[in-house]
Amino acid sequence: MTTQHWHADAELLSAYVAGELDAISGASVEQHLVRCAECRTAIAAHVPAPALDRAWAGVRDAVQSPPLPLPIRIARRCGVSEPTAVLLAATASLRTAWLVGAFVAVGFATFAVMVAGQDHVAPFLLVAPMVPVIGVAAAYGPDQDPLEALVVTAPFGRTRLILIRTLAVLVSVLPFTAALGLLLPGPDWLAAAWLGPALALVPVLLAVSSFVGPRTGAAVLSIAWSGVVLLSVRHFPATWPVQATQQLAYLALALASCGVLALQARRDRKIGALL
Repeated sequence: MTTQHWHADAELLSAYVAGELDAISGASVEQHLVRCAECRTAIAAHVPAPALDRAWAGVRDAVQSPPLPLPIRIARRCGVSEPTAVLLAATASLRTAWLVGAFVAVGFATFAVMVAGQDHVAPFLLVAPMVPVIGVAAAYGPDQDPLEALVVTAPFGRTRLILIRTLAVLVSVLPFTAALGLLLPGPDWLAAAWLGPALALVPVLLAVSSFVGPRTGAAVLSIAWSGVVLLSVRHFPATWPVQATQQLAYLALALASCGVLALQARRDRKIGALL
């Protein structure tokens, strides 16, 4: 047979599809199929339809769905839907550089307190509650969000997007910071008390950002929280900005902010219904 005029018969094509040919014969048939439209048409009858469908599905998945980062793949294995995983994949706050920076900042603050003692716990109280706030601020916004153009044009609630990414930021940084809090000198309740302002400042940031944007909102909260901590420094350790009375104020702020977010979510639903 010649390379120009021969065609693979049905038996040869069937053996090729079944993988029964040796390496040399298989390579010869494969090269011939590349150049021969008639044989490519003939081989279709020998390929089981389910196998062909699976092959095309694999090609589509490989082209349309590039591999997600490892944390997102883990999230999907935990039951997170694919659309939500895509939203998480674009979250700037979940990138390695930001996470490493956040952990280093909290780690240095914790080390400073351990060296200086409980009278100098201000560095940890200053940094720890603001880490989630800064992470949430970095999670969305026109300059940080690769999906911003899609979000503003698609019938998808921005509030849901922000809340999903906020939850991801909290899950990524709070356990590590809480573990470092156990190393702090001073009363045992201090290891968990900082979670009050940390969790309260996040909904406050989201509410404020709906009016002035994430960067301005984060800056305002950073200045405000710094003022609260620094005003308490003179009275450490007799006065802490995370005691029971302050925790009630943080809870009230969080509830008020959640009310604002609920109104924003209702507005988003109305806008989505009109689109």
